[in-house]
Amino acid sequence: MKRLIFLTLAAALSASFAWGALGDIIACFPAPDDYPVALAVPGNYHYYLWVYCNTSPYRIYRVSGNTGSVYSYFDSPLGYNTRGLTYSWNGGGGLPAGSYLWIGNYTRPNYVYRCNYSTGSIYASFPARTKSIHGLAAKAIGDGGTSPTSMLVNNISTQYVYEKDLLTGSNISVFTAPEWSYDVAWDWRNELVWSAYWTSPIVYGYTTNGSVVASFSMPPYTCPLGFAYTSNYLWVSTTTGNQAIWKIHCPEIADNINVVPASIGKIKATYR
Repeated sequence: MKRLIFLTLAAALSASFAWGALGDIIACFPAPDDYPVALAVPGNYHYYLWVYCNTSPYRIYRVSGNTGSVYSYFDSPLGYNTRGLTYSWNGGGGLPAGSYLWIGNYTRPNYVYRCNYSTGSIYASFPARTKSIHGLAAKAIGDGGTSPTSMLVNNISTQYVYEKDLLTGSNISVFTAPEWSYDVAWDWRNELVWSAYWTSPIVYGYTTNGSVVASFSMPPYTCPLGFAYTSNYLWVSTTTGNQAIWKIHCPEIADNINVVPASIGKIKATYR
């Protein structure tokens, strides 16, 4: 019944929304388990994504990016300490050639692990040197982590995002995130970081100096936690009400856009 409700909602949203504007909901589907707190998208292929669910048995699932159907899964190598997923491909940043799934460790010592994207086997790691890790995003020059240049590591405790060297973990830059943001996504096309205050439905796009330049609202009573971006789409996982994943349109945008839903089934954009 739960899946039927979600699929009916997704069909209604698909029929109601004119795709193309920031914040348009393309699809909504149930998460594979409770507490989906981290997301990653493989390259510019937006038809599936990885989801980490922070409930026993602490698995990372590969699911359809349109329906949520589970293709495969593996136990996270970090167990319940897992926070933050991101994907990179085509080398870059001094990395060996290849495609990788990156996983963050929540508790001290905080490390970011470079892993096999199919099994979670750990290849290498670097120290995050932060109080805790809550989100990761490969900062790259192309879609879905193409040729990554650095890693963004979010720390909800300090409200800072740290830009890290991919091999050593040394800081390249530090900037302030919106208060109590959880996971992060890197939008290379707009050069924005996407995140949210995790008890509010407002999603923010901000620059790497911490300036908020765009925002939109999720449906009421949703608490956004996980984020991933590729190919003009932003995926957001929520845990309040329904354990859900939302596929949202995120095209090239003008500065200072604020998007507010007038009602379920309709989005209104206002320019400041």
